[in-house]
Amino acid sequence: MDASDRVAVWLGSVLSVGVGVWALGSLALPFGVVSGAVAALFGLAFGGLAVLAHAWGGWRKTALVGIAVSTLALLVAAAEVVYFVLAE
Repeated sequence: MDASDRVAVWLGSVLSVGVGVWALGSLALPFGVVSGAVAALFGLAFGGLAVLAHAWGGWRKTALVGIAVSTLALLVAAAEVVYFVLAE
């Protein structure tokens, strides 16, 4: 494993969690559905890249947690859209 692979795993794992949490936080703001959903997609992408770069040990767990948080943010965004559509 090269140094660039280790950096890709570390960066992808950390960004996956960070962006996923930011996506969940932005969903609480008014009109944050779009930015939250886009951030969640980026969180999924970063986590996926970390897993594809053969993340190991704690970094793999971190990437999977980021993927889970980003998926939760996407589900919350979808629920908000359904709620706003049905409330009208």
